[in-house]
Amino acid sequence: MITMDMYKEYLNKKGKNLSEVRKNDSARVMNATFTGDVGYKRVYLLDPEQGWIWTDAKYSEHSKQSIAKDDVDYYLQFRPFEHHPVGTYVFIPNDTSPEIGFAEDIPINPFKDANFEDIFNAGKLWMLVDRNNATEFVRYMCLPCNWDLKWITKVNGIKRIMHAYGIARSASSYTAGIWQADVSVELDQITGFWMPDVAFIFGEKHKDYDLDDTRYFVHDLRVMLTTNEINPKCYKVTKINELAPKGIFKCIVKQDEFDERKDNVELMVCNYYDEDGDVITDPITSENPDPEKSSEIFWAKLNENNELVKDDTSDLSLNTGVTSYFMAEFSDDKVSNAEWRVSYVNVTTDDETLSNERKAYYCGLLKITDFGESVVNETTISSISLRPNKVKQLIGKKFLLEVQNHDGEYASSIELEVKA
Repeated sequence: MITMDMYKEYLNKKGKNLSEVRKNDSARVMNATFTGDVGYKRVYLLDPEQGWIWTDAKYSEHSKQSIAKDDVDYYLQFRPFEHHPVGTYVFIPNDTSPEIGFAEDIPINPFKDANFEDIFNAGKLWMLVDRNNATEFVRYMCLPCNWDLKWITKVNGIKRIMHAYGIARSASSYTAGIWQADVSVELDQITGFWMPDVAFIFGEKHKDYDLDDTRYFVHDLRVMLTTNEINPKCYKVTKINELAPKGIFKCIVKQDEFDERKDNVELMVCNYYDEDGDVITDPITSENPDPEKSSEIFWAKLNENNELVKDDTSDLSLNTGVTSYFMAEFSDDKVSNAEWRVSYVNVTTDDETLSNERKAYYCGLLKITDFGESVVNETTISSISLRPNKVKQLIGKKFLLEVQNHDGEYASSIELEVKA
């Protein structure tokens, strides 16, 4: 027998009032029909708690695109009651295929996926830039990331290159320059750049997701925003807004003069060299290493199970067009986001006369693929592959392969030579 109390309890489960009942019913209908929408897409996003996850979303137009204004944002709607912070990175398939195109089905770090460069150039990396708190269903405004911004900063006393994928935005302010006595003496083209506030969104977990701390992007930094390697465009940061909305740094930059002595066009980094033309970033190896924080690099190979194991073969060398593998063993399991770097080694007097840009060019011909870290017997193991391009100029060249953790500790290195 159904009593009045039982009927009230049943109604309360559907909602405490008619508004809640209708909203819950709408949510159930939305869930049931979600994948049937023409704008339905399966997206891959970085959640602060769960890490990289696949989830369902609806992609739709917000406003009309026009050449008379900046790139317009689009709506991205998740299932009812699913929310993500503004500033979140999300990979969205385009109109050519329902797939994003990762080399792996569930990449642990999509930024290191073998196909990431093609995915990024195809405009499939987006960022949630604002939230529309609609009465019924929340939708997020999103924009495609179109630039990998790099800058030099000092972390724990060590100068290093940081970067962030973000959105270059046009600005309405433009003049012919600063004028004095009818002569233009200073460039004054204004543009903008948006990037996530990773510390606000992820806290200390941003290191686990291989994201540089964007709080080190500060006023007066010089950056390069250009696809023109002949006459590159450099800018200086003049303003940073971090509260509208929270989760995103909206930066204003003003065009600055390109400095041939200090700026590295190959790496797209400003102030890479000092006044004498020497690299300004500090070397990875420390003069006073902590014996309890050490690492060792080994050559590696793939076994019959397609697993990386140490290669004890003697007289190993890099070969053009051939992939070689390396493993770094760290002294404990506290290391995350190991950082690898290749630098040029001077062998002959001709090497000493090479320009820094030429050395950086040679280093850029060695492609590094990072496979991330694993913990075995309380020891962190980081693995990479290194593949020199098929360029005859590389033959006989020597390079230093270095590794360290995110804070510049646990450093070690080995010297490599390229052969035919």
